[in-house]
Amino acid sequence: MKRLWIIAALMIMLCGCAPVEDFETMKDVYAPQKLTDPAQISLTLPGDAASPVMESENGKLYFCDGYEIMVQTMSAGDLNRTLQSLTGYTKDSLTVIETVNDQIRRYECVWTAAGEAGDQVGRAVIMDDGSYHYCVSVMAHALESGSLQETWQELFTSVKIQS
Repeated sequence: MKRLWIIAALMIMLCGCAPVEDFETMKDVYAPQKLTDPAQISLTLPGDAASPVMESENGKLYFCDGYEIMVQTMSAGDLNRTLQSLTGYTKDSLTVIETVNDQIRRYECVWTAAGEAGDQVGRAVIMDDGSYHYCVSVMAHALESGSLQETWQELFTSVKIQS
């Protein structure tokens, strides 16, 4: 009986013993990366573009003869969020053409939408440098958009970003 008590006492004492896990902590010696300042969007506005009608910290809105141009800068990282902000559609709902030039990704798309004054057609280009999305979009009435294609092509061909 004495042996049983000794064995039971030893088992009780050993039950409380568990291997001690050592945790290693490391101090963060590196400062967080600061985002670079956004570059400037360079483009050639059509001759009928008025001075910016509305300006904000991130963009400018120009009214032209029968259409509008929006130039804006957004933080990069989520192309779907940027596309939805510009077009109202997700990336899966659009045909997005992607090209890469000098490590700058360029996305282009076209969409249609119903507006107060009838159907509208929009076109956008997004340039992604890894830190920011540089966006230029145009919107016009669907009936007038066909005659504006040459003007829009010149506009989108001229879009560049400059540090």
